[in-house]
Amino acid sequence: QPYTTIRFSSRGKKQHNCTSLSLLQRNRYTSSMSNPAMQAKAQALNAKMEGEARVVLDEIERTVLRKKAKESYQCVVKCFDKAGTTGPSEVLEQCARNCQIPYQRANAFVQEETAQFQNRLSRAMMDCQDNAKDMLSPGMENDPKQMQKVEDSLLQCMSKAVDQHIALLKPMQKRIISQLK
Repeated sequence: QPYTTIRFSSRGKKQHNCTSLSLLQRNRYTSSMSNPAMQAKAQALNAKMEGEARVVLDEIERTVLRKKAKESYQCVVKCFDKAGTTGPSEVLEQCARNCQIPYQRANAFVQEETAQFQNRLSRAMMDCQDNAKDMLSPGMENDPKQMQKVEDSLLQCMSKAVDQHIALLKPMQKRIISQLK
């Protein structure tokens, strides 16, 4: 398997492959807001969360996954050295596959932790959305003051959830690093 890292699905940002971490689902949460200023604030929360997550995940990639990938490649080179020009290709292929297992497991663990983190964040955002929907009553969408109140509440809830999840990034990073060392 080729060298891989973490993917963030935001447009125009650094792209890696492995795990998609789209943190605030823009279409669902921000497009339902009628006020462009509120949409911009929600998108700023998204950028804040993605930026913080990127720092943590890039650090994991640099300090742990690269080392695992390097060890994997070094092991494969040793397989070729052992096989030389006369060793059976099946043995060489099996040796190379075995060399990649630790890196693949490490990568899978990072993907799993990232997916769990994203699921928790998504559930928090859905809870905010549900709370905002619960505040709505028939005809309220025609009352700008009431809609502003609902949108303010939604944005406040989303902001709190983002801050709580940003605080969870370092413990997640420590957990991943300690598991993979």
